[in-house]
Amino acid sequence: MSGHARAVPPEPDERPIPVLPYGLHWRPRGHKPGAHPADGRGGDGAFQALAPLLSAPDPRRIDIRASIRDPFEAVHVRTFAPRRSITVTVMVDLSSSMGFGDLKAEVAQCAATIAAAAGATADAFSLIAADAAPRPDLFIPPTRRRGLPREIRDLLTDASCAGRSARGLVAAAENMPRGRGLVFLVSDFLMPEDDIAAVLDALFRHDVIPVVVRDSRAEGDLPRFGLLDVIDAESGRRRLVFMRPRLRARWLAQAERRRSALESVFASRGVVPFFLTDRFDADALLDHLARR
Repeated sequence: MSGHARAVPPEPDERPIPVLPYGLHWRPRGHKPGAHPADGRGGDGAFQALAPLLSAPDPRRIDIRASIRDPFEAVHVRTFAPRRSITVTVMVDLSSSMGFGDLKAEVAQCAATIAAAAGATADAFSLIAADAAPRPDLFIPPTRRRGLPREIRDLLTDASCAGRSARGLVAAAENMPRGRGLVFLVSDFLMPEDDIAAVLDALFRHDVIPVVVRDSRAEGDLPRFGLLDVIDAESGRRRLVFMRPRLRARWLAQAERRRSALESVFASRGVVPFFLTDRFDADALLDHLARR
């Protein structure tokens, strides 16, 4: 009797999706009302200052009390700092290495949390994914529809990670809207330094927060002696490695050089990464956003 093996679907992630407040260190432009203080003057938002009617000709905002008190009998109006919305984008690397261990489920939880935060702040949310090329099956254009966080989590949890590279992130970044937005670039960044620089340079108009995904087992303590069954995260090839002190030292030095090079690329472009190690910690992300 012959049979066919069936893939067992992953257990649904029942973790609650928290809502994280976030602020901007820049003032957005545009016309859509929102929660972020913006440039210019508007009829909504927080009180800004009093101004002469001639410089802010809006009779609906006349402040009678201030006008009466003016010894020069000038008419004053109240001006307001407008509040505007932005687009928050999560751009996800789905190359093969991102399928290592439980990383994908943690990335999905992180993206869902960001989507919930955008919804609570009346901002639009967009999802972009790529491996060697952009992934149209996982593209969600800017939207404010309800139920989005769980949809995002389910999409990314079920997504395949089979691409041999993450070069599609560059093409996706080059096609981003020109208006400035907040972009979370989620990847393990195990790619050539030139590719990382190209993605960041393509996103220069935006406020970028790299989310560096790490599994501590991949670069954790290594035995001084012993046989290791090693899997290349990108190609999927397996090989048996005899670990010895000299190889261990070379391995750890290479990992340190990779971390140092990544930090240099981020620093040269003025971006501060958030490290997602093993499991997504919403409180750690909240603290990172508050300290930016």
